[in-house]
Amino acid sequence: MIKRKVLITGGGGFIGTQVAWELDAAGHEVTIVDRKTPTHSFPGIYRVSDYLDYFSNPDNNTKFDTVIHLAAEHLVEQSVSEPAKYYANNVVKMKAMLDIMIERKIKNIIFSSSGNTYGRQGGNGFLTEDLYYDPENPYASTKVAGELLIKDYAKAYGLKYVTFRYFNAAGADPLGRFGYVQRPATHVVPILCNKILKGETFQLFGTDYPTKDGTCVRDYVHVADLARAHNLSLELFDNKLANQTFNIGCGSGGVSLLELVKAAGEVVGKEAIIQHCGRRTGDPAILTADITKAKNILNWIPQYNIKDIIQHAWNWEQKNEASN
Repeated sequence: MIKRKVLITGGGGFIGTQVAWELDAAGHEVTIVDRKTPTHSFPGIYRVSDYLDYFSNPDNNTKFDTVIHLAAEHLVEQSVSEPAKYYANNVVKMKAMLDIMIERKIKNIIFSSSGNTYGRQGGNGFLTEDLYYDPENPYASTKVAGELLIKDYAKAYGLKYVTFRYFNAAGADPLGRFGYVQRPATHVVPILCNKILKGETFQLFGTDYPTKDGTCVRDYVHVADLARAHNLSLELFDNKLANQTFNIGCGSGGVSLLELVKAAGEVVGKEAIIQHCGRRTGDPAILTADITKAKNILNWIPQYNIKDIIQHAWNWEQKNEASN
């Protein structure tokens, strides 16, 4: 594999941290740009900045050959009430970044999209990459817009891309070095682990979905597996196999929210206190990924299951809570 100079936007976040360490371990030169000040050690260079501000500054005209674009507003419910914020950051600023990339002849981009782009099609079984877009919320719509922007720039300007449609990234670094730190937490697995740890009530949103137990079904993929997919995808640029889109999920079907709660109780040895609440706005009933394409082309197979995900998240939550 060619060793690359990679810029990771949003690289200080939950996913970006794992990706940065994965690429560093593979010998790539990593630069991270993130609005947040780092709370733990990172490989390579870390710059605290808005991603477009960083790109727009001519002093930062370093010759990266690949951008991994993770920076985005990402809260589904918030996107419904504040769509302007989501389109400004996830689409308008991204378009400006792509323009600068073309100007500076940075031709490779890995884009983090979402399984939410499929919308209500999830009720028909495993989702494949050739299905149409059906976003149910502004967050998902901005990811669709991002995908289309990249495809059009690829046709017109020779941009090369790999798009990953993440399903529910979860877990923590298997070695316990880092994990989910956002507070208040917005991802369900760290919320659940933290509530069990503190003996607080876990709010379960929606009990009347058309699923096996009435709760949402989601496809949870370990953040370390997701990071490994990014590393493997760099070879597609080397082998002229880029300009493809891949689902990144567990590959074994979804887990309902009630099943997730039960699995967490089994892993940690303590059941969650549940409060049943109404549906959240913008949540599809089922999102599960067909990952055949990633298996065949990237030679990527998830190594961790749902109990591994919960165990690593639980280990991190205990460590993080003790340090605070």
